[in-house]
Amino acid sequence: MASPYSQELKPAEPTPAHPAQSDVFVEEVDDCESEDESDDSIRQSNSDLESGGTTVANTPYVAGSHASSSSGFSDSKKNNEKSAVRVRQLVPDIDPLVYHGLDPSPLPPKKGNRLYRYLRWNFGSVYRRIFCLAFMGNAAAVLWFIIRCGIENRPILTYQQAATAVTANLLMALVVRNEHVVNAMFWVFGTWAKVLPLWARTLCAKIYSYGGLHSGGAVAATFWYVIYLVLLTIDFRSQEGPLDAIRGYIYLFGYSIIAMLVTMLIFAHPRIRVLMHNSFENTHRFMGWTVIGLFWAQIMLETADASNKSSPHHSFAHFLVRNAAWWMLLFTTLLIAYPWSRMRLRNVEAEVLSPHCVKLNFDYRDVYFGQAVRLTDAPLKETHAFGVIPHPLAPTAAELAGEKSAITGEPLQRLSHGGDKGFSVIVSHAGDWTRKIIDHPPKQIYTRGTPQFGVMRCAGLFSPVIVIGTGSGIAPCLSLFTQRPNHPVRIIWSTPNPLQTFGRSLLDLIYKTDPAAVVIDTRKTGRPDLVKVTYRIWEQSRNGIFPEELVRPEARKPCEAVVIISNQKVTEKVVYGLESRGVPAYGALFDS
Repeated sequence: MASPYSQELKPAEPTPAHPAQSDVFVEEVDDCESEDESDDSIRQSNSDLESGGTTVANTPYVAGSHASSSSGFSDSKKNNEKSAVRVRQLVPDIDPLVYHGLDPSPLPPKKGNRLYRYLRWNFGSVYRRIFCLAFMGNAAAVLWFIIRCGIENRPILTYQQAATAVTANLLMALVVRNEHVVNAMFWVFGTWAKVLPLWARTLCAKIYSYGGLHSGGAVAATFWYVIYLVLLTIDFRSQEGPLDAIRGYIYLFGYSIIAMLVTMLIFAHPRIRVLMHNSFENTHRFMGWTVIGLFWAQIMLETADASNKSSPHHSFAHFLVRNAAWWMLLFTTLLIAYPWSRMRLRNVEAEVLSPHCVKLNFDYRDVYFGQAVRLTDAPLKETHAFGVIPHPLAPTAAELAGEKSAITGEPLQRLSHGGDKGFSVIVSHAGDWTRKIIDHPPKQIYTRGTPQFGVMRCAGLFSPVIVIGTGSGIAPCLSLFTQRPNHPVRIIWSTPNPLQTFGRSLLDLIYKTDPAAVVIDTRKTGRPDLVKVTYRIWEQSRNGIFPEELVRPEARKPCEAVVIISNQKVTEKVVYGLESRGVPAYGALFDS
């Protein structure tokens, strides 16, 4: 089938909006499997990031010559009838696979059987492997104490040692969440590792799964605290005399702490966290602070109890400074307080892109691509992380005079604040808080902590890389396009009304970065099969078939990996659908 690029595109008649899509999954997909190998259920799950708009009539666009076959682009006519600027049409009603000359046939089967795929890419994900490593390391320590106790026929583990294990695991859970530690890990594994061979880079790119240490340490700390309470109770009951006030309060605080730790674990379960996200945030924050406060009280009471009953008598300070749990609790408390000490009220310039989207511009610091900043207008209530977009470099005179828009053929529209210090974030409608920010753009807003790297940083490890965004998920991707404009990428963007919602400057940037970008207006074509579109682009590149728009030699090479920024359902489905077919794919884990 010939590509539409091989003929002059004429104005199309206005078409009705695509029928509304369901915003929820009809069936559970825990293992990311479906009976339909085409992964059509992806089309039902972009509601979080794809905000709506009105369907508009098509405007006339003209395209130059470009021939293709059903299996890919052909280079046979790449110099025939080629216009100075290839002008694009946001496809009104043509399947993206057909329009872009991609093979629409069914995808190859996934590797192995269903059980193998579940164990390899779902249950056996890198995140869960790290979680198991953290938890099983603690289980091995408990087993070692039990074996020693059986061999020596005497108690080996004391409640003081169990308390030390509790605070050690809590410290690990907090350290791995510190933004400076996270940024350091991404500098090592997500930036400097680009000199390594591809097989090593595909492993290093999984650094964003570090959250397994956080959850593994937190769960292990809870189990150690149960052991601590059992040993504490046995020790206190073995001593003669009535229960004094100090030990009574130790019991009270101890059982209050375990109740709150268990409650936090329940709300942190992935299913409950999705269904009751605000409750998860509140229990994690306020119960976490309360637990740390009670830990302080408990350690002080235990130290006082040990001092009072010591023979010969030693001072309170003597026992305190020799208590490893006290020192680790001190560092844990500092780690909790640190990001809040960096809470600042920042000036912000709001740039309304549409009734569904606003761009917030900041000028207080520069950032790196792949980072996210936490914003809030109510610090104790909620914070929201947004991918940053570094302000682009100021264009040269030659660029201003010579670069034309791939949308209209007119002079290129650019993102604002070119050459200025600072960055911006794009906020699109995805809930009550974002709706409030869009309807009433702030002049000031709080930022917390320092910008932190995320999965988008890993895109810089691969060249070329396929970058997928749905809806406002394209915003974090723009950081790569603005700060590394020469990095070879293939772009897939699926969103309703991209031009009306996000503006021409954003689309011009996308087509400047990747002249063969696949931009899909889901209001006109429906939501696409992103697994198939991505796999076919990856397959073409591996077979040496490239769109003729890819003029840079570095872009005309086999794609090395895929990075997707979308909502949780789409991310999990696309990453699984590609990895199970042998394509390295990376997407956020939604573990916090």
